[in-house]
Amino acid sequence: MTTIPVLRPLTLPRYRRLFLAMTLALFGQGAWALYLAMQTLDLGATPAQLAGVVAWSGVGLLACSLPAGIIADRVDKKRVLLTVMLVNSAVATVTTLLALTGLATFWQLSSSAFLIGAATAFFFPAYTALVPTMVESEQLMAVNGLEGATRPVIGQAAAPALVGAVIGASVPPNGGGIIALAYVLAVGFVLSLPSTSARAEDTATHPLRDLLDGLRYVASTVWIAISVSFAALMTLLVVGPLEVLLPTLLRQGHGNGAAVYGAVLAALGIGGLVGSLAMGSRPTPRLYLRTMVLLWGAGCTPFALAAITLNPWILAAGLFVYGAMIGAGMVIWGTVLQEHVPIGMLGRVASLDFFISIAFMPLSIAATGLLTRWLGTDTLFLVAGLGPLAIAAVLLATGHLRECAVSS
Repeated sequence: MTTIPVLRPLTLPRYRRLFLAMTLALFGQGAWALYLAMQTLDLGATPAQLAGVVAWSGVGLLACSLPAGIIADRVDKKRVLLTVMLVNSAVATVTTLLALTGLATFWQLSSSAFLIGAATAFFFPAYTALVPTMVESEQLMAVNGLEGATRPVIGQAAAPALVGAVIGASVPPNGGGIIALAYVLAVGFVLSLPSTSARAEDTATHPLRDLLDGLRYVASTVWIAISVSFAALMTLLVVGPLEVLLPTLLRQGHGNGAAVYGAVLAALGIGGLVGSLAMGSRPTPRLYLRTMVLLWGAGCTPFALAAITLNPWILAAGLFVYGAMIGAGMVIWGTVLQEHVPIGMLGRVASLDFFISIAFMPLSIAATGLLTRWLGTDTLFLVAGLGPLAIAAVLLATGHLRECAVSS
């Protein structure tokens, strides 16, 4: 029987165990956001108190994303993943027990949010750096396609749906118990992975020196610097309109605005699934950087539709295209990093990429809120839709990406 190309990495036992650990981690992370909100509201939280608790997840992510890359390059990556899963399972278990016994407080939930956020920051650089040691180079596109498809299905759909159903049928702590169980199962899969010893030179230098070396590497490696800068600008232009303006306009323009916004976001997730699977079934494009930047730039153009219409079907179709093209570009980006960045530097590069992405998200949201005082929402949607494409066109015209695309 012929195996679908994007599923071939799962025929490798060691990668299959790593994939299952990653899937359980995604489940825990996706379910935790919903559980944390429901448990906080169950204590009688006001909207401001809920925001204050949930914000600590982002603080943990942002505070630990750079140290996480250093650790990933200095320490056995299996040990990092194991520590993350153990911390997450312990936090989820303790939080659940406190809630069951009526002892949970806002500060305890805030602390748990910070710890889960911090652990998540440590997970992905170590995981990204571990993948190339588990599969052959020619399978990396399939691996990234499979993982890109798994994230929206598990983290954004299945996990919140399952835990939300459990909480709705019982009490919030029962949802926390499911999350704790998922992390315990992930511990078992991580324990079965082979160890990856850190190189002697990775632990001989000061951690700050490692961070500076990572920053210098990213800044001096033209194709990484350009790609990360482009992704950061794209995030700055798009996230605010997507997460602030679109739900506001849909709520004002439709009686069931919340449901319409949820359906539109679901189309985005389905697009990401389709785009990731489609790109993961193909070999790495020869002109991989130009292809990636073109996918990202052109993929943002559907945001301009919101300046013309609030028809949910049109918006859903546009965000499906956006999700598909961003997802396909992310498969290329993940593969290119794992193929061309030295393994001893990969954790730091992945963490810097992650840090820049999450740092620009709140900046985009804040900037959008301020700019709506002077610019119309139509203008902001046009900038979100056409700005990334214009930047991509400039990058392609300068020749820098063409030069990078034929050399590693």
